[in-house]
Amino acid sequence: DAPKTEGIDRSWRQRERLVAGSCCSSSCRALLPSFFAAWAMQPCSVVVFGGAVFAACALAFLTMPGEEAAAASPLCATLASAALPERIVVVGDVHGDAEALEEVLEAAGVITSADCVARDNATLVVQMGDLVDRGRRAARANACLATLQRTGRVARLVGNHELMWASGDYRFASQADSPQVIARAVETWIDDARAGRVVGAVAVGPFLFTHAGFRPAMLERVQGGEHTPAALADLVNAALRRAVDACSPAARPPCSFDGDLFSAGRDRGGAGVGGPFWTDFSVLAQAPADALPTGVIQVVGHSAARCAAWRTDKCEPIRARPDLAAIVVDAGLSEAYASNRAFLDIRHGRILARTRGVDGTYRDTDLTAAASCPSSSFDHHHGGLGAAEEETL
Repeated sequence: DAPKTEGIDRSWRQRERLVAGSCCSSSCRALLPSFFAAWAMQPCSVVVFGGAVFAACALAFLTMPGEEAAAASPLCATLASAALPERIVVVGDVHGDAEALEEVLEAAGVITSADCVARDNATLVVQMGDLVDRGRRAARANACLATLQRTGRVARLVGNHELMWASGDYRFASQADSPQVIARAVETWIDDARAGRVVGAVAVGPFLFTHAGFRPAMLERVQGGEHTPAALADLVNAALRRAVDACSPAARPPCSFDGDLFSAGRDRGGAGVGGPFWTDFSVLAQAPADALPTGVIQVVGHSAARCAAWRTDKCEPIRARPDLAAIVVDAGLSEAYASNRAFLDIRHGRILARTRGVDGTYRDTDLTAAASCPSSSFDHHHGGLGAAEEETL
């Protein structure tokens, strides 16, 4: 008898979950156990009671708040009220593929040709670091960004691979990167870092741009400090500046990067806690919401997409937490990865992932809509794309 009873109980539980799922009301769900118990004992005696339950469920369905409002991320309101540049274009890790960088910048309308001269000063471009290693044209990619920075608005971030080169680790260098090429690149990088042309982090409104992001364990090390984008960016940049000021280009290795912020965690083969140059996106994606900074959208690179969007439209090389607390833009641009073409486009509070698909055109994934941000929140900002911007894509 026991197995049969368990099967009957399981059947009733399944029916209860089915109805409860459509009612979505605590008052309605409270009536369901009594209803199903009575139905199991005396089906004919519960018609009236069943009608009452149905009426309660119908009323709950008609009066419950919309799904969009119920599921909206708390960051939606932050985005809607944030003072942001007119447009922010974010490009992920390049890994020596200068052509990929130039193609994405041109598709985004940031440059008009491969000369990398900025089209205007209204757009802030953020490049997430890791220009070097794996690909053969890191020097050209660096020159492109340097030109764009002189003629437009660009924030160039430091990746873990730049830190590796500066500390004498060349294991992922391409065959085109001779010791002389690497030495010149490191010297240029040290000069740029000392001058503030490359930085460890950038804060813009609620956005914190770092190469790999702050994991919860790293945030716990920031004792007594603020977890705002500006405070965390200042923390990273101050540590980077101290380390770079101690570099000696003539030494071998030229630099040494010590401390928690520069450490790799055990998930990356290191012995440290895992700082914002070495944290995989999976760590941020799986973290409890209350373990991440409140009101902060972390935008990171470092974790390359492995799918190819030019093969299947099911591939989303730019990925995000459902609550928008972390977004990874390492689309795998380099031919050493998936050769995707994608970038993040932030304007008027909306966050769009733009990806070149199977047909060769760019498609949009609205990450704010995916986070159930009400479109009405952005109406006072957003006037749609102009004709020139539509032609760019």
